Amino acid sequence: MEDTTLQENSSTEDLQSNSEVYKVDSETIQQKHPASIVQLSEAIHANNVGRSSILKSTKRHLKQIISEYEALDLEMPSIRKFQNPPPPRPLTLCMECPPEKDYTHLDLYWALEKVIPGSFDDGWIQSLQFENMNVICGSSGRKNRWLITVTNFKTRNFLLTTGLEVGGSSNENYGLRRYDDVVMEDYKLHLRRALARKKILDTLSQSVDANFLQDECPL
Repeated sequence: MEDTTLQENSSTEDLQSNSEVYKVDSETIQQKHPASIVQLSEAIHANNVGRSSILKSTKRHLKQIISEYEALDLEMPSIRKFQNPPPPRPLTLCMECPPEKDYTHLDLYWALEKVIPGSFDDGWIQSLQFENMNVICGSSGRKNRWLITVTNFKTRNFLLTTGLEVGGSSNENYGLRRYDDVVMEDYKLHLRRALARKKILDTLSQSVDANFLQDECPL
C-alpha cells in the first residue's frame, strides 16, 4: 500500500513539474519572439479576411452569370444544339412558316413553278427539304422551315428577290433568306448558351474549391 501511495504521489509531482516547465517554455517563447507571434496572428487574420472576400466575390459573380443564363432562356427557350459548326450551303434558301401551316412538297413545287416555270424539269431546283424545328429543338410554336437548294447563284439571287406565294387558293407571300444566314443565327445562340453554361460550371468549381480549402486548412 505504501509503495502504491508513493507511486501516485510521484506521478502527481511529475505532472505538476511538466506543467510548470510547459508554462515556463511558453512564456520564454513569447518573451524571446514577441514580434513573430504578432506577425503570425496578423497573417492568419489577413488570410481569413482574404478568403472571405474571395468567396463573396465568387457568389456575386455566380449570381450575375445565372441571371444572364436565365435571360437567355427567356429570349430563346429552345435553342438548336450543334455538335460542330454548320457547313456552308451557299445555294440553299430558307422559307420560314408558322407551325400551323401544313404545307407539302407539292405546295412548294407549284409555288416555285409559278416563279420559274419548268424550274425542276430544266434543273434549276436541286431539292426541297422540310425542317420541323419544333421536333429538332424539342419545343412548340417555333416556325418551321422549308429549304430550297438551287443549282446556280443566278437562280438563288432571283428567288431572294421574288419570294414565294404558297397555299393554293389562299396564297400567302413568304420572303426567302439565305440558309447560311439563318443557321448561323442558330449557331451563335448555341454558342452563347454553351459559354454561359461553362461560366456557371467554372464558377461553381472555383467556389467548391475555395470552400474545400477553407474547411480543410482553417488557419
